[in-house]
Amino acid sequence: MSGILGKAFSVIAVFAVTWGSVIFYWRNSGTVPTGMEMLAYLGLLPVGVSSAGFMLRNAGRSMLDKAVAAADAPDAADTPTASTATDAASRPSSVAVLATDMRLGLDMDAGALLAAAGALPRPGLDGRFHDRDGLPLLMCAAADLDDARVLKAQMGAFDTRAAERRAMALLEPVADSLLAQALLALPELEVAEERVVAGLRRRDEQVVDSVLAIELLVPVDWSVSVRGFCAEWLQGRAEASGLDARRFTVDVGIAADAGEVWSRVQRIADAVGQGTPPWYLLLSCSSAIDPGVVAAWLEENRILHRQNKEGMIPGEGAAGVLFATPSVVTKETPVVWRPQRIELAPQAGAAERRRQSEALGRGLLGSLTLPPDRVQMVLHDADQRSELAVDASAAATAVNPDLDIGRQTLALPVCAGELGPVLPLALLTLAHHHAVAAQSAALILGVSAPDQRLAALVDFPSSHDPSADSVSPA
Repeated sequence: MSGILGKAFSVIAVFAVTWGSVIFYWRNSGTVPTGMEMLAYLGLLPVGVSSAGFMLRNAGRSMLDKAVAAADAPDAADTPTASTATDAASRPSSVAVLATDMRLGLDMDAGALLAAAGALPRPGLDGRFHDRDGLPLLMCAAADLDDARVLKAQMGAFDTRAAERRAMALLEPVADSLLAQALLALPELEVAEERVVAGLRRRDEQVVDSVLAIELLVPVDWSVSVRGFCAEWLQGRAEASGLDARRFTVDVGIAADAGEVWSRVQRIADAVGQGTPPWYLLLSCSSAIDPGVVAAWLEENRILHRQNKEGMIPGEGAAGVLFATPSVVTKETPVVWRPQRIELAPQAGAAERRRQSEALGRGLLGSLTLPPDRVQMVLHDADQRSELAVDASAAATAVNPDLDIGRQTLALPVCAGELGPVLPLALLTLAHHHAVAAQSAALILGVSAPDQRLAALVDFPSSHDPSADSVSPA
């Protein structure tokens, strides 16, 4: 718009100057112009002057652009080939995974769950909750959990629900463990020195940058009051762990489902991969072991019971992942490559969804130039629905045909129930534990969402490309 206005102003200025000059000359000389002279001097002359000016300006700009391009063009030896540039652009970015932890409703840690992949425990009947026929419901609830350890039923200005209290009780040991790991990962601050200046003792305060971001994701139905308390509580736990308050920030957000958490992980991979910030602690907690939640699920026919074999099993848990920029890591550490997601067409059938799942896993390995046998564990989010289990198994076999589906795949919702926003971080925890313990890659597949498919890989960077994601010497 500014360019158009500039050109219009130039044309008007040319006409004004030309007309003024010609009319001034005619009046001073006493000339009486004819009709053809008026057309020539008042019409054709200003149009010709304007056209000549635009032609000269465009020619000058073209010559200047060519000169700048020639000066800025790199040498042919320094210019990457088209194939190299394409490979670099298609390869996903990665971010280091320094530490992970989780607490689920079933009393098993990551190592025990992976060891039991061939015979996973199943949720049991819980006598506290019943369906409309009075029969107990399947639940995966933590036994003997002190749900008043962090949140009380009445917190003075606001009340809390059982789901919020249980989730925060599960989060406490996870947060403490990962905050301790973050303290060890961050470089030590230099001690501020005291100096004597003009007879006065002065302490030089050090300028400290905020290098660690701490974020907690909770379900969308948590109240604003509870989320505010969680932010203050997390700030206090971080300071109690020894972290300098100037070096970290705390944020509490909401996530409706696992898909929103995966979106958050993608954004973190982009930001932390660029070093802004260098360290990022992502936490999440959720619980469906609550009379109000169970009643709502029964009303919406979402829960598994005798008359709804395709429903969900309520579960609970907390999990967290400490990410870091690969360049700040002092020893070889597993990395997670940026999760890849594709959207499915609304009318896609079962065969098309399965084909997309298979292609996504193979495409991720192909972009990383990893051999299929590098993947020795596949973790996925399929629950007790047989169609999802078939999709996950087909995708795992497409990635590595030699996988033992019974022992080298693990469906976390089958044994832990519905985890909501905790599921992605729990899967990353299992994948990280497998990579460290088995020194091989773990593939994560997301097949439960009706409108999308997801794939993520956790492995050591040296198995993919020794020159990429290099680490600093210890």
